[in-house]
Amino acid sequence: MSILEGKGLSRRYRQQNRVIEALRGVDFHLEDGEILGLAGESGSGKSTLLKLIAGLEPPTEGRVFLHGRELH
Repeated sequence: MSILEGKGLSRRYRQQNRVIEALRGVDFHLEDGEILGLAGESGSGKSTLLKLIAGLEPPTEGRVFLHGRELH
């Protein structure tokens, strides 16, 4: 079983009359003893993904699991 897992994570924001897609369809899993690194260009969704994992924002789509239990 994964310690931390994300399935199909997406996050969209509404800004005035536009929809900003900050994250789309992210999957990951972290097993015991593994380290997960996150790298990417500015604006690629790194901070958004971390906010979803930390529970600071809900995903628009997808789910986050910690030790097999859904966080949101």
